[in-house]
Amino acid sequence: MAYERFVYLISIFPPFLIWAVFFFKRKDLRQEMVVMSSITGFLAVFFSYYFWTVDWWRPLNMTATRIGVEDFIAGFIAGGIVAVIYEVLFKRELHKRKIHHHTNGAFTLILLLASTLLFLFYGVGLTSFWATAIAFKLVAVIMLFMRKDLFINAVLSGILMMIVSLASYYLIMLVSPGWMDATYLPTLSGILVTGIPLEELIFWFLAGCVFGPFYEYWQGEKLKKLARS
Repeated sequence: MAYERFVYLISIFPPFLIWAVFFFKRKDLRQEMVVMSSITGFLAVFFSYYFWTVDWWRPLNMTATRIGVEDFIAGFIAGGIVAVIYEVLFKRELHKRKIHHHTNGAFTLILLLASTLLFLFYGVGLTSFWATAIAFKLVAVIMLFMRKDLFINAVLSGILMMIVSLASYYLIMLVSPGWMDATYLPTLSGILVTGIPLEELIFWFLAGCVFGPFYEYWQGEKLKKLARS
């Protein structure tokens, strides 16, 4: 059906509403949201083209191309949400730490994430899901080893992002029940959790663990209870 070309875009609407609420509710977190949204937007396009659409999923988009504007929009919105969802829901704010920040280390982690994915997928021959999962775990372990104070942020961000993602998947099932079956490829396990591929939930948890505390790690900031709360 013609409208199925718009299902992917429609599925982005629930997280967009969450992004907008966070953006207008917490002016102090807007910079973090925009910066992280921009980073994950471009990463989503890169990873979608070179990894995920090869053997994970091939979502139909408005332009009927391998990747579309929806990939950037989805990545942009998800990055902004995951970066601040812990701060918003648990009423935390950013404070500079006494030690210097990890600007070089943060970009090294992004490079490590991409290079590990490339090596595991194209070199070792793992599926894009396993390559992504291992790369995310590696980056999360290194980051949290350097900043143990961000552990709770990472874990709760992962759990919360799994919950947020449910709105998009359930909306897809409502709008186009057959869309997910036609989109996800046989390389996945086939295990469904309330109709959602298990790999998707694992992905969002791991993405939350990496990008939830990433800005704090990068900028050398810590979280404290909101003074006005």
